[in-house]
Amino acid sequence: MNKIILFLSIFLFYDFCLARKVCNPPIIKSEKEINEKLQICDKGDKLLLLFDIKLKIEELIVNLCDLEHTIITKDEINILHKRGSGLTIICIYEPNKRIIN
Repeated sequence: MNKIILFLSIFLFYDFCLARKVCNPPIIKSEKEINEKLQICDKGDKLLLLFDIKLKIEELIVNLCDLEHTIITKDEINILHKRGSGLTIICIYEPNKRIIN
């Protein structure tokens, strides 16, 4: 019984230590805002990024996401006039040194 409790506690503690926070910065409307709004994120965090249609999704993915993991995108192009709407990327945050200075 003690071995089972020990195993479960080690397993749960290990899983809790590896869990990262979800970083959800405000909507990014231009390239100038990227550095400022992503300062709250740490490397390895789960990134939920809302951005304006004027930005190129491919460049954001290459410069902000870890390409070894799954990247999820969602387009809300038909609701452009709604406040806070735009395109969405969900990925693991891995900033490129060139874009984040």
